[in-house]
Amino acid sequence: MGLQTKFLIGTSLILLFFCLGGALGLYVYERRQLMDKAYAESELFMSAVEASRAYVREELRPVMFELLGDDYFLREAMSTSYVARAFADRLSPALPHIEYRRTSINARNPKYESREFEVEMIAYFREHPGEREWQGIMDVVEQPEYRRFKPVYFRQECLRCHGDPAHAPPELIETYGSVGGFGRSAGELAGVISVGIPVDTALSQLKERAVSGFLIIFATLFFIFIALGVLFNKLVVSSLRDLLVSFQKSSGRQQEEPPQDELSLLGVSFNSMVEELHASREKLQSWNATLELEVDRVRQQLETAQEQLVHTEKMAALGRMTTNVTHAIRNPLTAAGGFARRLETVAQSEQERRYAGIILAELHRLERMLKELLIFARDRAPLSAGQSLADVLQGVLDRYRSQIGARGIDMHVSISPLPLISMNAEQIAIVLNQLLDNALEALPDGGRLSVSAQAVVKENRRWMELVVADNGPGVSEDMADVLFEPFTTGKDLGSGLGLPICKKIIEEHGGFIQFYSKPGQGARFHLFFPVDSS
Repeated sequence: MGLQTKFLIGTSLILLFFCLGGALGLYVYERRQLMDKAYAESELFMSAVEASRAYVREELRPVMFELLGDDYFLREAMSTSYVARAFADRLSPALPHIEYRRTSINARNPKYESREFEVEMIAYFREHPGEREWQGIMDVVEQPEYRRFKPVYFRQECLRCHGDPAHAPPELIETYGSVGGFGRSAGELAGVISVGIPVDTALSQLKERAVSGFLIIFATLFFIFIALGVLFNKLVVSSLRDLLVSFQKSSGRQQEEPPQDELSLLGVSFNSMVEELHASREKLQSWNATLELEVDRVRQQLETAQEQLVHTEKMAALGRMTTNVTHAIRNPLTAAGGFARRLETVAQSEQERRYAGIILAELHRLERMLKELLIFARDRAPLSAGQSLADVLQGVLDRYRSQIGARGIDMHVSISPLPLISMNAEQIAIVLNQLLDNALEALPDGGRLSVSAQAVVKENRRWMELVVADNGPGVSEDMADVLFEPFTTGKDLGSGLGLPICKKIIEEHGGFIQFYSKPGQGARFHLFFPVDSS
């Protein structure tokens, strides 16, 4: 069902509802007018009859009693009910469409006995004692009539004729007997006064006018409805179809099963386009995040490469300077060493020989510092595959056993079976020599030294771990933070290059070094070397 069809159906239903509402409103309004007119006529009629009753009750009857005595009763002049009915009968020729009735249950005159609908109204006023009247349209003898009812209550003065029959005027007993209309009490509901006006013709006319109004309104709005349908098709449906075609071309999709109308199809196409835009946005965000990560990674790599390049350039410059300085210093040192040994040989006294030994010792220390500078500043040494760390470690330990025994140091060595690795044996021997020298210096009066090597797995990678530990005095926290920085030393005669050289060599092998120490609890170095994947 297309959008235009839905619009036409919806508009037609609204049109029908509006026409029915208009016709019903017209009918209700004119019916209300009819009721108001009937009420006005009934009010006029009831007021006239009630005026006659008031005249009899207040003027005529007191005079009659005064002239004729209390025991005399003339119905035609003293009964308010009789006079009221007589007055209404005389008004009927002038107003033939109005029926006046004053009825009660167990009426004195059977002519005025309440009919069924009047009995119902008497019951209504008994159930609702506060009500003073009722009006409405009801069916009387299968004809619709406007009826207005008022309740009638007995007064004390009415009991003379409606109370105890023994006290009633003889004329009433002779005319109506002693049964009907007696036995009443003051305040009792006597019956009802009603005025009836036929409205069947007026209601038929109202219905005819309502139908005519419905047809006129419907015809007028129908032409407007047709015009709106054409206008809606031109302005809305055509535009929606063009927009739908644009959406489908943009999304590249055609609706396989057309929905109920153009708006539904447009909504499907719009939702599809929104989903594609959302998916594209997520892809762009994902690509952006990936690109940012990649840019950060490349930037970090560039920064690291730049730092390494700067460090390499500095180290290369330092290496070149150190090499030149070392070569420039070594020749004078060699000459000075030769002369110092000669002086030691030709010395004439013990003091001269001691001075010559001091010179030689300082020259040896200076030469060792130059050698460490060359090691620290030179380029990375080549590595050889299939090397045994256990063999290098065992060879270094063999050279230190005599010193260790001479100092009374208790040494424990634990070397597990180790795989072969790529390394430079000479460089690793320098590292081990430095660590053992530091340990011996930390244990001048003996102590405990432990050396162990084993294969471990760390961070999902295979490593060889070498541990050198002593129970010497340890290192302070301040010194531990800068222990591997160049030219930092806690020794009086140290160069501050030993441990930085160790760190540099191990990192050149792809490993790393860890250090643990507390004052008074010794020091422990952990060296990690990567194991070849083969």
